Amino acid sequence: MLSQRLFLACIYLDLLITCEAQNTDGNSTSVVNAIPDGPKRGWSSGPNGRGTIDIIYSCGITMFLCSWSVLCLNVPGSDDSQFRVFRRRIYITALAFLGPEFLFQIALGQLVSARNSVQQFRKSGVEGWTMTHAFYADMGGFVLHSKEFPPFPIDAKQVHYLWTKRYIEFPSISKEDIRDKNKVDGVLRIFTVSQIVWFVIDMAGRRAQNLAITCGELTTAAFIVCSFGTVLCWRYKPADVTTSVIIETKATMAEILCEAGDQAATPYSRTPLDFVSRKEWPWSIYWSNWINILRCLGIVFGPTVRPVSRFENTYSLELPGNIKWIFFGVTAVYSSIFVAGWNYSFPTQTELTLWRAAAGTMCASLIAYWVVTEFGFVWWPLLQKTFRAGAQNATDIEKVSKNPYVGRRKSKLNYVAACVRNNTVSQDPQFNVPLKAILPIYVIGVFYCHARTYLFIADIIQLRSLPASAYDTVDWSKFLPHF
Repeated sequence: MLSQRLFLACIYLDLLITCEAQNTDGNSTSVVNAIPDGPKRGWSSGPNGRGTIDIIYSCGITMFLCSWSVLCLNVPGSDDSQFRVFRRRIYITALAFLGPEFLFQIALGQLVSARNSVQQFRKSGVEGWTMTHAFYADMGGFVLHSKEFPPFPIDAKQVHYLWTKRYIEFPSISKEDIRDKNKVDGVLRIFTVSQIVWFVIDMAGRRAQNLAITCGELTTAAFIVCSFGTVLCWRYKPADVTTSVIIETKATMAEILCEAGDQAATPYSRTPLDFVSRKEWPWSIYWSNWINILRCLGIVFGPTVRPVSRFENTYSLELPGNIKWIFFGVTAVYSSIFVAGWNYSFPTQTELTLWRAAAGTMCASLIAYWVVTEFGFVWWPLLQKTFRAGAQNATDIEKVSKNPYVGRRKSKLNYVAACVRNNTVSQDPQFNVPLKAILPIYVIGVFYCHARTYLFIADIIQLRSLPASAYDTVDWSKFLPHF
């Protein structure tokens, strides 16, 4: 019921934003200009309407709830303290606050993985493996204990692999038992949905009565779109689970790896069973590259010991096939909402220009990311295969050159390029990223972060001079029928 209410609210919100991006008839102003020109007011205490504090509170509490209450963090490690878990939640909340589309991408990837796991078990004749089981496994709920190896979490695909190979018994935990581990506060979820529904209704009422809508409210509306997608993806995922289920195996880890053959011969990144389910894709490679840049600066994220004792919350699973277009579609809606404020009234023309530039950059970054990624990971490798013969001839000519200066210079450039391509400590080849992808992504990321930062700043500085109608409250009596 709560999901249905939230769905209807977000559909109405999307229609509302779409209407703001269109023009009305010739006798009225452009609907895009949701903050009409006219008398301006600064800070208002709001004794006869809503004040500045009311606007800040409404937007702030809604964005906080969209970032905090929707979280379904992975199971912590056995040695994690409550403070460390709380600090981790603060970090993920900050990530969701700064980029709610990133959290939606993580949730969407986990949903795809859980559905594939359920189908995989059904093909093996198991009907008792549910979406809840799959989510619980992928969040590190099952921990494998072997004779000679440290315990480590196993995901849904690894559970299926070990079970089909008869290394473990099928997990006997029921869906109800997993739900009992769920410690999420239902009251907080209800309050979050109620706040979102009320916020959407209030925006609709303000639009209907031609009252000003602030940039902060527009930003909050964008948050709601991504948060709604995240809630839907994590509908079956347990939240705030702190305990795991131990799965014993009589086989040694050496026996499991030897019987797996060559596929298990490569070094692992998280656990020895990476060969079963690990699949790096462009976003996970980008993310690893950025995290390792922070590591070089002394900022360390995630587990540092192998095998890991928990699954990292920011680990993003692949979005296969058409699923990635769902992500791009939601992200496009999220970014385009800011464009709805193209003609908003700002205290100065410079601030309006910066808002337009930031909103345009948000949309352009999405397109640029797709083009660069497709070129670097798909199109360029195809071109290399096509012109491989010519490239080989050029390489032979370079080898003939005996100029020592040219050789030293190319050697240094090759070293720098190799460091940029793969900056992991272990030099894991699965994290190799084409220079033609990562270098433009650096630039896109810088522009995106600056645009996102300014949009937040604009939400605040605009409050110093708002149209007078921004402080008016909706007259709900006008919506009631009069007889």
